[in-house]
Amino acid sequence: MASFLDILKKNKEKIYFVVFSLIFALVVWFATKSVNLFLFAVPLVVIFGYFSLVDYKWLWYLTVFLMPLSITESEFFGKLAGVTFPTDFLAIMLLGLLLFKLASERNWKLPFGSHPIPIIIGLQVLWMIFAAVPSSMPIVSWKYITAYVWLLGGFFFLPLLLFREKKVMFRFFQLIVVSFTMAFVIIMTLYVGSGRNPFGLRFNPGPFFVDHTVFGAFTSMWVPVLVLLSFAGELKRRERLLARFGLIVFITALFFSYSRGAWASCVASLLLMGVILMGKWARKFLLPTMMLGMLAGLFVWYANQSAPVKNNSVSRKNLSEHIASVTNFRTDDSNRERINRWYCAWEMFKDRPMFGFGPGTYSFQYGNFQKSRTRTYVSTNRGDNGTAHNEFLLALSESGWPGPIILIFLFAVPFLRALRGYNRASKRNTRLLYLACAMGLMAYDIHAFVNNFLDQDKVGGTYLVLLAIITALDIYYLPKEKGLPQESVKMVRAV
Repeated sequence: MASFLDILKKNKEKIYFVVFSLIFALVVWFATKSVNLFLFAVPLVVIFGYFSLVDYKWLWYLTVFLMPLSITESEFFGKLAGVTFPTDFLAIMLLGLLLFKLASERNWKLPFGSHPIPIIIGLQVLWMIFAAVPSSMPIVSWKYITAYVWLLGGFFFLPLLLFREKKVMFRFFQLIVVSFTMAFVIIMTLYVGSGRNPFGLRFNPGPFFVDHTVFGAFTSMWVPVLVLLSFAGELKRRERLLARFGLIVFITALFFSYSRGAWASCVASLLLMGVILMGKWARKFLLPTMMLGMLAGLFVWYANQSAPVKNNSVSRKNLSEHIASVTNFRTDDSNRERINRWYCAWEMFKDRPMFGFGPGTYSFQYGNFQKSRTRTYVSTNRGDNGTAHNEFLLALSESGWPGPIILIFLFAVPFLRALRGYNRASKRNTRLLYLACAMGLMAYDIHAFVNNFLDQDKVGGTYLVLLAIITALDIYYLPKEKGLPQESVKMVRAV
């Protein structure tokens, strides 16, 4: 028996090939015989399954590469509206692969142990499950949790295993730069080709992004990361040139997003990065002062957004008015609608303070909590257009008071762990990765006060991979570098 098992292990790849070849042949034969066109897609799944079992890394690379090129459009998918193709399907395959490998191979173990980031993620999922039990819409909540779990499998847990090799982390950045460049070129070509003006403050980044705010949130996360990859660390010349090219593309895309929240969060992240790079004295004194100042500013800003004035227009004539309207919550309908959504989220929390209305239910339920004094020109009668425009209030309304508390830890702990790693690591590229991830996360953490996109594959996927990099650096690399002479993450010349 033992010898038979040894033969199976030694010829594992050949056995996979034979089994999947038979499945492939049977599916093609049945599809041809029944003239069922949909079945012809199954052989592709068979091919993916074979290569993912033999060399699963390439499947993850493919998923990452296709992430900026994925499509979420009801006109493409009809009854499957809300599905992101092909990212969702690939993420499901990656989750299945992960579970299969963990169950069948002893050397496959998730290595995080007592690391706080996976523990916080686990608590978040656990509380979502608790909140889904008394959900106002159980099917919606369980579908939401399922989608989040396959996102975690493909963009956090599996990468955590792949990141034993540091080059895989840099490959992730490079794949995103190349694929997003392709997506941006297609977006601009379609937009300009339709006769519309890209400088008209009404930019539509379809078909790859749902709207300009998601587009802006995604690009704002990548600008700080690419600034560091372009001008810091020890990279090969072609890698640095690719990063600089990507930086130009992402800055251009960020501008055309016309998302004020994305602009503000990106600038704030870059300012924080500048303070950190100034040295230890700045990190000890200026950074806490700057963070407290930003929190105080946000508090004052929120406190002064009452008593809105009715206005029947959401348009702004030019770029200067568009930027100036960032703080105008009294007459700008785009901003006033946020107050309406925030108010509804708060009222929903008051109605169900412990478990909320259930994960994923806000957009279906908030219409019942709208008041005439908070409604705007862009409010819908059924309240079926959009979500809370705030990650914390969304969690509060859908998961009760524990939801935003867990979310605060999910935002704060990885950032603090990254700063800790940056201060303790010795290798220049390790410190670079810590800082790049911290700044990418911070760009979205700030943006989370005015929008909520963690359930989107592009923003949420990027966020989870950055969390996985920080976790992997803590587990695989930081213990080896403690006590060694520390290398400076200095900025290099632009030529």
